[in-house]
Amino acid sequence: MTDWNYTDASAMHFVFVGIPGLQEMEIRMTLFVFFLAIYIITLIENFFFLLAIKLDHTLQSPMYLFICNLAILDILIPSVTIPEMLYFLIVENGTIAFGPCIMQMYFYLSLLITESFTLVAMAYDRYQAICNPLHYATIMTTNYAFALSALCWTIGIMRGAPYVYFVLTASFCGPKRIEYFCCDYSSIILLACTDVTIQNASDKIISLIIISVQLFLVLFSYGKIISAVLRISSFEGQRKAFSTCASHPLVISVFYLIIALVLVSYAVPGFSEQVRSLAAIVQNIIPSLVNPIIYCIKTKEIRVSIIKLINKYKLGSLCFQDE
Repeated sequence: MTDWNYTDASAMHFVFVGIPGLQEMEIRMTLFVFFLAIYIITLIENFFFLLAIKLDHTLQSPMYLFICNLAILDILIPSVTIPEMLYFLIVENGTIAFGPCIMQMYFYLSLLITESFTLVAMAYDRYQAICNPLHYATIMTTNYAFALSALCWTIGIMRGAPYVYFVLTASFCGPKRIEYFCCDYSSIILLACTDVTIQNASDKIISLIIISVQLFLVLFSYGKIISAVLRISSFEGQRKAFSTCASHPLVISVFYLIIALVLVSYAVPGFSEQVRSLAAIVQNIIPSLVNPIIYCIKTKEIRVSIIKLINKYKLGSLCFQDE
């Protein structure tokens, strides 16, 4: 049987050191208030976003189902890490048990991978809408969109499992200090005292293959989309076609650029621990914060729906006051 090393006394807990160079309590309290405000805004944005789409019957196409799926992920991803980070910002004891730490690592990675595949599915949806408009309704049915979303979640859940296996089969006999405020796989596996070269190499190769395939599918879809739009004779037709998918490339760019920054921080020897920690925090919260804003600004239907929802609640509030 496999010897699960997490039962060793030396690996029963980890200690969060926090962001190197930012250990003073005044700075930590400032960061606490700042990240708490961003987290609350993120939750309000995405919940309001979901409510607006749910209540507007004109926004029931597969595209908006994918957007709702993305909004749910943008609520869950920061909720896995940010509340605990906020807690450890204001307490002196940054100790976390091994089990909860591994659970946090698994959920965060699984949700992040699910979001990356959801973005690919959304690119495919836009490809069908622009390149095959006459067959879009028959190809991208609601059931098919649900199936694609379920596939994204299944891949995320399965892909997160090997990371747990790698950590559970490693030994942690040395320092257990994590230079961060949450359980990140790259930070944890660096603390292993056994040789994890093979695990690290296989993880990097698989991650590189997955990201390469995802980017290829996204670029292929948008290459076809651009080609199809440029064949439209009227400028107004081109403008309308581009407007239907303008928000998605921005969302993808934010997601992958931040991931690239974090991956580079771990790949480059001697990279600043402070910058690496801040980059990881940015990866946790910025995409979830800006995605609703991008879709609201770039998608007219969502913008109109949100304005109608706001006006409805304003009217309801005024009527309540009159009574």
